Amino acid sequence: MALEDKDILNAVFGRFNDQPIEFIMSQYEIAKRMSMDIERRLTDRQAGDSAAASPEGGAEASAPEAEKMPEAPKRKKAGRKDLVCKPEEAITDDFIKCCLCGKESSSLTSRHLAQHDISVEEYKKLCGYAEDQKLMSGNFERKMLHNVQRAQQVRMKNLREKEESAS
Repeated sequence: MALEDKDILNAVFGRFNDQPIEFIMSQYEIAKRMSMDIERRLTDRQAGDSAAASPEGGAEASAPEAEKMPEAPKRKKAGRKDLVCKPEEAITDDFIKCCLCGKESSSLTSRHLAQHDISVEEYKKLCGYAEDQKLMSGNFERKMLHNVQRAQQVRMKNLREKEESAS
């Protein structure tokens, strides 16, 4: 269900193709946060729905029976002592390492962080990153920026050609 980065970027481009790259990147970040928030809310709602259903699939369990069922143990929130690597060393030009499990990739996604029961915002706060810190390697960030600029140039060229052919 979650939107991938390329889908979000395409949607932002489709709407703001004539805007400067800085504006497009800021809109991308906003859209990415909204997508992660929606995904988190859906996950919370699904967890609530499945908890409300009885084992037989109906919600006919009586109140005393429901009281007898033990609550699922709450997962302990991750703390600084749970980090497996130093946050200041986790982001390099070649990869970003998840400070909670040590997995290396080009970017940390909300889906990966959800496996640790933590949101992107909570992860950034836990690791001491700024709110606007991108959770991606330097090379991957430059590659995305280059792709955005190239796509914007092509769209502007096509728009100019369209205007010239119309006149």
